Amino acid sequence: MTLPPLLDRGRGRGLALVAALTLVQGGAAGAAAFATRGLFEAMHGRVALPVGALAILAGAGALIAVTRVAARYLGERIGQDYARQIRAALFDHAARMPARAVAERRAGYMSLRFVGDMTAFRNWLGLGLPRLVAGALLIPATLAVLWLLDPVFVWAVLPVFALTLLGISLGGLRLVPLQRQLRMRRARIAAEMAERMPMAPHLDRLGRRGTELAQLDKRTDAMVKAALRHRLAAETLKALPDLAAGVAAALVILAGHRAGLSAGSIAAALAALGLLLSPLRDLGGVWNHRAAFRAASAKAEAALSRAQRNLYRAGKSLPKGAVDVVFENVALPSGATLSCHAARGATTDLVVGERDSEAVIDMLLGLDTPTAGRILLSGVDLHDLSRGSLRRGVLRIGASPEILQGSLRRVLLMGCTERPEDAVLEKMARDHGLGPVLGRLGGLGGTVREGGRNLSRSERIAISLVRLHLLRPRLILLDPDCDAGVRSSVANQLKHRAATVITPEILPPGVSSSG
Repeated sequence: MTLPPLLDRGRGRGLALVAALTLVQGGAAGAAAFATRGLFEAMHGRVALPVGALAILAGAGALIAVTRVAARYLGERIGQDYARQIRAALFDHAARMPARAVAERRAGYMSLRFVGDMTAFRNWLGLGLPRLVAGALLIPATLAVLWLLDPVFVWAVLPVFALTLLGISLGGLRLVPLQRQLRMRRARIAAEMAERMPMAPHLDRLGRRGTELAQLDKRTDAMVKAALRHRLAAETLKALPDLAAGVAAALVILAGHRAGLSAGSIAAALAALGLLLSPLRDLGGVWNHRAAFRAASAKAEAALSRAQRNLYRAGKSLPKGAVDVVFENVALPSGATLSCHAARGATTDLVVGERDSEAVIDMLLGLDTPTAGRILLSGVDLHDLSRGSLRRGVLRIGASPEILQGSLRRVLLMGCTERPEDAVLEKMARDHGLGPVLGRLGGLGGTVREGGRNLSRSERIAISLVRLHLLRPRLILLDPDCDAGVRSSVANQLKHRAATVITPEILPPGVSSSG
């Protein structure tokens, strides 16, 4: 999978509108230059100032201001739309990856994909490309205005601006490796902070506070050095136009004087020259946005190229009734293979290694797929089942249910198609031991924290049991550490309906796995 096209979903039309607004700015700047010449000539000739020229000068300034704001506003909207599309593509791809592969990524790096890199994508399309378009249009337009005023002005400033553009281009090439190095070091610090912050009190207890602070300080020093090198290069590019503007202004006055041109013409050329400074300065920033975009694109493309789960090929549904489960030479992470049969409606303990227990549950949930062998659910290959069939037909019971921060109501109903009335849902929650939670949080509308951090282990298991009641799955996966009370609660729910129950039991060291 590749990055979404830059000019997709109407963004090309938006960029064309930015170009049109920029052309309007160029036209207004030209009109202002000629109005300036007329006003200066009137003052020099000691005649009444032409009202039309005054109106044009004032109107041109207002028009330039309005169109510049509109162009920047439109550019920001285009950039935000692109960031939205990339964010959705990254999340969609991650959702299709094996759960184990996502879990192996450091939290800091994952967050950067959705925060830091999004800024780079948004700025390139929202600021970089529009400013590049503005420069490509306004610089030739300004030179055309200078030519119309008098060709001598163009020949005076052309070498200066040609050298400035060359300097900006050559300097911009150096920004790419500097930006990549800065982002790499910044990402490293973010990842390490994300890892250490939740553990900070524990690290202090272990006597690691000073050591970890020193390590972070060392990484920060390296990041600061990279940031300063990048800032020096970026600001130098932005400063080149200011240097060029001073030299060009002197050359305009000198050339106009030598050519015997009127003060009005020289003043008009200086006015046009002043309007050229903004797009030139913006071009220095364009290179910085481009460098950040290239660095972020490389990371995003790497993320989008990671392997996805090989699932939902045929979109088949599970047959009715309890699920019959067959493992045929399924490769496990430990290197062992699993071949066994969990009969329909039976309770089966799969004795596997500690590393393999989670992998077996993930595969049956559709969070991962076997690298070798196959798993049949009621005769249907796991790869061929539909997403809905796996979601409704298979449920895990344990202390780690899927919980996003939100209301208790939302947590209880995650993944459930049945949406009972609040009174029914509250009774169900109380029946499964969540009465204290309802009181503590203030009812179903109370907030459950990320991952259920404000819930106890038994309360998180109770949430799984409520979902079991709502979903009525036909294959139930019990975590190995579920106690007798949890197993009894599951058995009570299955008295009046058939379901298969599988519990991966942890294998004692030195003993071979099932099958």
